[in-house]
Amino acid sequence: MIFSLLKIRKKTAATISSIAIALASLWGLAMWQNISREEILSLLWSTLLMLGVIVVCAILLITIFKLLSRLLQKIMSRDHDDQ
Repeated sequence: MIFSLLKIRKKTAATISSIAIALASLWGLAMWQNISREEILSLLWSTLLMLGVIVVCAILLITIFKLLSRLLQKIMSRDHDDQ
């Protein structure tokens, strides 16, 4: 509801909300288990790094598959043109 007042798109608001929920959950877990702030921040950064690597790998795979698809389409169109 507050995000509608700030004129933020729904997807952006969902992303911000999910990050805030994750931070609150980590903070609650840290308080409950008596984990130091440094350990929690280390866990948070490593999780964000892992997610970033997954996103980059997914983008690379999509790019490779699209390039292979275009290459196959060109090869197939050449075969049809030759016949």
